[in-house]
Amino acid sequence: MSSFRSALRAVTATLGIAAALAASAEAYPAKLITFVVPFAAGAAPDVFVRTIARDISRQTGVPTIVENRPGAGSILAVQTVARAAPDGYTVLVTGNVAFTGNPHVFKKLGYDPVKDFTPVTTLSKGPMYLYVNPQKVPATNVAELLQLIRKDPDKYSYGYTSITTRLPAEVLQQSTGVKILGVPYKSGSSATPDLLSGQIDMLFTDFSPWTFVNSGKLRAIGVTDLKRSPFAPELPTFEEAGVKGMDIGFWLAAYLPANAPAPVVAQLHQLLSTATKAQELKPSYLASGTFEFLMPVGELAKFQAKEGAAWGRIIRAAGIQPE
Repeated sequence: MSSFRSALRAVTATLGIAAALAASAEAYPAKLITFVVPFAAGAAPDVFVRTIARDISRQTGVPTIVENRPGAGSILAVQTVARAAPDGYTVLVTGNVAFTGNPHVFKKLGYDPVKDFTPVTTLSKGPMYLYVNPQKVPATNVAELLQLIRKDPDKYSYGYTSITTRLPAEVLQQSTGVKILGVPYKSGSSATPDLLSGQIDMLFTDFSPWTFVNSGKLRAIGVTDLKRSPFAPELPTFEEAGVKGMDIGFWLAAYLPANAPAPVVAQLHQLLSTATKAQELKPSYLASGTFEFLMPVGELAKFQAKEGAAWGRIIRAAGIQPE
């Protein structure tokens, strides 16, 4: 009888939680929404999310905040949301490293990229650009760069901040047979100054350092997309330069904790879709060289699985071992 009562209490509690979630879904959103991000305050993706959060507040009349939890390869932010209630009021906005890169490079993540989350939608995407210090690397294109590296294979280094910015360098090495020394950094804000000062020779990252290209302090060599960037149409793709497999970029996406109610997911998707089209976002798109990138409800999970498999193949081919 006691076991029956325990089971009954468990069922009642489960039904109570489900009823509470259903009730909250009907009124969603009705209170503060917290967007948790793995980016430092003021970084280009952080500014992007803050602009989206403000627009959602405008749409709904509810307050929104952005909680910055950088560090540990996005793991801190991701774990925070994984432990939150699945009611739609704690939203993770993260780059693809958290779900397509980390599972291949960390032995213990502290989260399951599939089971612990409800995918909502992608938000933006963009390619990476290869920047070199022209004082250290007198190359004006990919062919000249490869020639320099082959001539002196132990001389050149590149900086990276995560598996996302390391991956293009690995593809470059796998595709051409060259060897470049990788130097890890905690953030792009620390890697870029070292590139400018000549501590490292090259860096794959987003559009943010382009002001230094305009001033002549850096030179852009190629773009990691299959087509040229409208932000820098004069810059050839690596595909044009004969480097195969360099279709590697980054994207931002929104997730809720696992088991979020379908009506909440649908409503949040609609709010995010509207926000990504706001005029106020144009400077953020330009600053990072990204584009609006939305998916219908249910498509992000499939896209994530496909991207994760592709990244896994490159990471294994590079001999990168989980740590």
